[in-house]
Amino acid sequence: MATVGFPHIGLQGFAPKLGKGEIARCPARRMKWIKSFWYGRSWQAAVKIHCKDKTMKTKICLFGIFAVVTLALAAPHAWVLKTGETVTGDYVSSGTSTLVVKTDSTNCFLKISDLSTNELPYLAQMQFAQRQARLDAEAKKLAEQGYIEVNAQLLENFPEKVNFKKAWFDCTFLEFTPYTAAGDTAPDVMLVLEVDDKDGNFYTHCETYKNLSDDNFVTSRPNPIAQALSNLKHGDKIRLIGVAHNPGTGYHEFEIQSFEMIESAAEKKAREDATAN
Repeated sequence: MATVGFPHIGLQGFAPKLGKGEIARCPARRMKWIKSFWYGRSWQAAVKIHCKDKTMKTKICLFGIFAVVTLALAAPHAWVLKTGETVTGDYVSSGTSTLVVKTDSTNCFLKISDLSTNELPYLAQMQFAQRQARLDAEAKKLAEQGYIEVNAQLLENFPEKVNFKKAWFDCTFLEFTPYTAAGDTAPDVMLVLEVDDKDGNFYTHCETYKNLSDDNFVTSRPNPIAQALSNLKHGDKIRLIGVAHNPGTGYHEFEIQSFEMIESAAEKKAREDATAN
């Protein structure tokens, strides 16, 4: 899962800052605050492991601030390796190449490439379930910090509930559009996303500025959030975090201040293929 912006605004502050601590100001057409950003996987593990009998040497480096969400399983799973050997234990977490299994109160690290192909559907299910548990926990934390969850219907039709509210928006990216919420076209200024919300409803005004300007609007620099968003592919599931706008005049938009990848289209296809097989 990739994150751009502050993953935990309540802990890191809501004040607008760039990496150098400078206040970010956007073009004079409409003022927006863009927070500084953090980009990368929420957590990554660099692992050097030997798991033999009841002894294990572990070296782990965790980066980022998201804790791993532990799944409650009914019984330990027997993980079958390509060699025919089995390792019995509970799923803890996994990355792109390494699986962490808890066996006899000890974390054992297995190479995913060493697993039997019959284990891949179960692994995909565990990865998806853990990702969903983490998202639910994060949503609860955001709500405690005063954020609300929005969808297309709320953004378009309920100004009294959403206008200038801190919010998160879980959606599926469709494509970029040059048309802004203001009704004009400014592809050199604005990056505008068209998305489907969780219910499949279309929404077309998720916006952020492509460049950040200094206080006197003389110089500007690329907005790293817009740069990261520009890499989205059709079907990517994302969580947008920012501010909802609907003053009741027919104008509405979601102002993107940070975002994270929930599940890329490629990851979804791989999970579905593994489950189908």
